[in-house]
Order: sequence, then C-alpha cells, then structure tokens
Amino acid sequence: MSSHANAPKTTILVYKSYGGIGDIFFTIPSLYLLKQKFEEVTYATQPRLVNFFKRYLKGIAVVDETLVDATSYDTVIELGNYPRFNNDAEKQPQIVYHTHKRVKQHSIEHYKDGIVSEFPDIKKTGDPYPFFDRREANELYYTVHPGAGFILKAWPIDYYAKLIELIHEQYPQFKAKIIIGPDDPNPETYFTKEELSYELITGDIDEVAHEVSGAQFHIGNDAGITHLAGAFNIPILTIYGPTGPGSWGAFSENVELIWGKRGHCNLKCNYNVIINCGDRVCLNKVLPEKMMMLLMKLLHKIYKTSTTSFFLNPDYSILIEDDSYIFKSEQQEYLLEVKDFESRKFLANHLTDTGIIIEKMPSQFEETFEAFVQLNVFIPNPIINLETTNSNA
Repeated sequence: MSSHANAPKTTILVYKSYGGIGDIFFTIPSLYLLKQKFEEVTYATQPRLVNFFKRYLKGIAVVDETLVDATSYDTVIELGNYPRFNNDAEKQPQIVYHTHKRVKQHSIEHYKDGIVSEFPDIKKTGDPYPFFDRREANELYYTVHPGAGFILKAWPIDYYAKLIELIHEQYPQFKAKIIIGPDDPNPETYFTKEELSYELITGDIDEVAHEVSGAQFHIGNDAGITHLAGAFNIPILTIYGPTGPGSWGAFSENVELIWGKRGHCNLKCNYNVIINCGDRVCLNKVLPEKMMMLLMKLLHKIYKTSTTSFFLNPDYSILIEDDSYIFKSEQQEYLLEVKDFESRKFLANHLTDTGIIIEKMPSQFEETFEAFVQLNVFIPNPIINLETTNSNA
C-alpha cells in the first residue's frame, strides 16, 4: 500500500519535470482528481508556462519549478512521463504507473490511474476534460501549426501549403493564422496563390494561446500546439504518422483524425525506426485533398448546416457500366445498380467525378444516398457564413 494512503495531508506540490508540452495537457485532469484529497494543489511547471497556466487553470496554484520551495508542502509528487523514459530532470522518483501503453486507453487515463494508485482514497471519475475558456474573436479564422517538437512526426510542409490554398478556394472567408515556432517549417515559400489571406504567429506560448483560443478550428500534427487547441476544446483536424493516436490522440469534443499508417505501413515504430525511415509513407501518402475532405466533415459537425452539395471522397473513383455504378478505392468497392428511370436520369445529370448535387434527388434514391454518406463515399460541403459561425458560438 502507498505510504501516502492514511496520512492527513492538506497541500500537495506536483512536478511534471519532463515530457513534451502535449504531455502536460494530458496531466491536467489528474490535477483536479487530487482536489478530492488535498485542500491546495500546486502545479510546478516550466518558467515559460507559468503565466499561461496561472491564467487558465482554475482552482490550481501554479509556480515556477525552478523557484519553488518544496519543503513548504505536506506532500510532493513527480508525475514524470507516461510511458517513462530515462531522464535526469526528475525532481524526485516519479509515481508508479501500473498501466501500460498496450492498455487501449488515452494517456489522460493512464495519468489518472497513476494518481489513484498513489492515493487509494482518491476515486477515479469519468468527468469530462476541464476545458479552458474559449475567446470570442472579432474575425473569422483558423489556426495551423505545421511543426512538431519531433519534426519527423510532421506532415510535409508543401502539403500544408496546398491544404491552406484548398481551404481558401472553398472557404475564402476564413483567414489562416499559421503558428511558426523557432524550428518549425514555414509554408510561405510553397504558396502558389497571391490572394491568400494569412498571418504568421511567431510569439511565445501566451500569444499562441490567445490566437488558438479564438479560432474556429485548428489544423496540426501530433504536437503540443494541437493539444493546446484541445485544452480549449477547439475543433481539430489532425494527422498522425509514426506515432499512433490511441494514447496520444487529440481530445477535443470535435475531432477529425487520420492515422496514415493504416493501409500504407505495417512497421511498429520506435525512435530508431522513425529516424531511419527513408520514405515516411504514413505521412506522405495522405494527400491534401484527403485532409480537405476530412475538414469538410469536421465543419459539417461543427456548424450542422444543411447542404445540397456533396463531394466525392478523393479515395474513390467511379466506373459506370450500363445501369451500374462502381465506387472503388484501394480498400473498398461498392456496386450500385440503378433500376428506376428517375434515379438513372438524376445521376446522369447531377453526378460528376468530383461530387453530386442532391437538390432534385428522387425520394426513392434518398435512403441509398444516405448509406453512401455514412460509408464516407460522399462528404457534405457545408455552407459557411458569418451568421453560421455566430450561431455556433
């Protein structure tokens, strides 16, 4: 049994001495679990993050880990990192995590399990993530972070440039705010359209948080800024490659996520595999058009708008044989046989190799088409305007 189990403690200092910024956001629900037992919970973090967490964490004290006097607290714990890796930055031995990444749950839950194991009188709850307050912005924009702390996890920068151009073409009312850290790639040199509306965000974590907190949605890799957006419950479009989303997936309420390894690579990635991978098919095979399709799905979920326009999933091609339509991708094939004259006429006039207009769809075809939408063969093209975004807020 833990030595902490029966001691009457009232204050606790919590260190998170190493791990990426995303890992820090995964620990926040555990801080609130500690409030079941301790009257005061104090989080010791990196100097550059102190002001940020002081502003957004409610009911949790925040201190500079380099200045705090640990002896003034009844209990001190080190969260370390899950899964653990060798590091000499620990202020003291980290708590024990009895669960393992092979357990199919999010890292957020593993940190909670560590707290409950350390303090058995704390009850693990299923409370939702304690999201930070979002900001109501006076302009319509989204944020993009093309970088990552470990850059080999990042989608190609020229793909980001193309995606930003596709978004501008489809939804010119959205401005792109591109977050560029000191070592992040910049998509500017890959742009081919002069009329793009964008702005570079190059400030510290406080400036980045200010912009992200007012965004309509965020696009990024498996990286800390994506999880920053998650902490604000910003809708997220994200791509994972060598690192799977099972334990480290984005945790906003509205997420569209693609894991590029599926269907492209069966290797089990570790650090040595990643740094020696010559082709990165798990990222390179996911084209901007695929991400654009996922963005439209995300926007449809966010704004819940009606539409008469649907795009064909770019993974699919259409082969027409007499009265039959074959929708084929690398992994799926669907055969649609059309028997009635009205439906055949409708498809002949409204179906193209890029999409379909459903305004004059015959009623007998509606159920069939809805099945194709559920199968992600067709993706709704949401109509977005200022009135739409205001009603969503």
